[in-house]
Amino acid sequence: MTRLFHTTVQTGPVEFEVSEVHCTKVSLGSLDNNSYLLHAGGNSPLLLIDAATEPRRLLGMMAGRPLGVVVSTHRHADHLQALAEVIAQTGAKPFAGRADAEAIAQQTGVASHQVWTGDQIGCGGVSLEVIGLVGHTPGSIALVLRGTGTGPTHIFSGDSLFPGGVGKTDSPADFASLLDDVTGKIFDRFCDQTIIHPGHGDSTTLGAERPQLARWRARGW
Repeated sequence: MTRLFHTTVQTGPVEFEVSEVHCTKVSLGSLDNNSYLLHAGGNSPLLLIDAATEPRRLLGMMAGRPLGVVVSTHRHADHLQALAEVIAQTGAKPFAGRADAEAIAQQTGVASHQVWTGDQIGCGGVSLEVIGLVGHTPGSIALVLRGTGTGPTHIFSGDSLFPGGVGKTDSPADFASLLDDVTGKIFDRFCDQTIIHPGHGDSTTLGAERPQLARWRARGW
């Protein structure tokens, strides 16, 4: 197991295990977009979270393993630049949040299966719970990968939750919506050991961020 957290833009992948699921985190492009490849071992297919950019690099990382599913965490273009090519090359099934799926299709030509809070996305032994988070975009989603036994839960939060705050919003109402959703659907449900993997930059834990919630609300971003 290599480093789970990083403090600078990474050029190489970071690998970690969640129970029986192997995860690879890779930083792509000039905006340090994180893409995540998950599989359950053996010959099981891969699940990709955010086909952000550099499609040839992403495809090369699959090392001949089939790609079964691509999940887009939200509609913003920097998270979608490789989506059409990856889907065309692999035939993987695309998923996205219900309120962002149409915008993703308009940008990429890819029609995604629509999901929202409480839905499950499965692929070859990997099972992710969907959490809808409204504010950064209307249809942003986070994805929950639960550990077994004493292992921590991991949440892939897209651009809705980062170390030090929630994602960018365009109005006070959007900020309030996002912070309410992140508080009620993530912080109120999951313990401090839960690990958050955002769409850019470093990972964090809920325990590190929880004491800051009141300050985030007071500052308004």
